[in-house]
Amino acid sequence: MADQPVKAHFSETVTLPDGRKIRVSAYPDGSIRFRVDGLPYVLTEAYFSGNPEKDQAIMKISPGKQGSNAAYNFVQELEKRNLS
Repeated sequence: MADQPVKAHFSETVTLPDGRKIRVSAYPDGSIRFRVDGLPYVLTEAYFSGNPEKDQAIMKISPGKQGSNAAYNFVQELEKRNLS
């Protein structure tokens, strides 16, 4: 029998000014999951060991297209959407 998925003990959705939504879920084992609506994203910054003095981890994702670099201009994409 397969393991049952662990249910999050905390979930919250944040709506960004442009309408995209981010959902953050925390699980009993200490893991955290992020779900982001919108374009594909690329991981552009990660400090998973964090700063020992501050006990923090930092992650940054940026909009990107498959095969492109992270410098993809999201503002231009939003303008295209508004013109359509």
